[in-house]
Amino acid sequence: MGRMISFFLVVMLLNSIKAASQLNLKPRPDSAQRKISLQVLPQNFYNQSLGYFCKRELQLQKATKVPVFIRLGSKEYVDYLEKKPNATRKN
Repeated sequence: MGRMISFFLVVMLLNSIKAASQLNLKPRPDSAQRKISLQVLPQNFYNQSLGYFCKRELQLQKATKVPVFIRLGSKEYVDYLEKKPNATRKN
């Protein structure tokens, strides 16, 4: 019984020391108080940022209703460059 009381007192002493040491800490500024400015992208942002060949691909696909792709290289290599899932570089 005496061991349990002494163990309890040691735990309480350590806990009070930890709590007392936290009183000296400077409060950190809350990151949620910062104002975040968000810009709304225009509706045609995707089309504006496409390259020349991508724009021509889309025009061709819309006109023919057939998925046409223009690639400068093999399909496997282009998929690797575009970081598509399960794409590996073949030497």
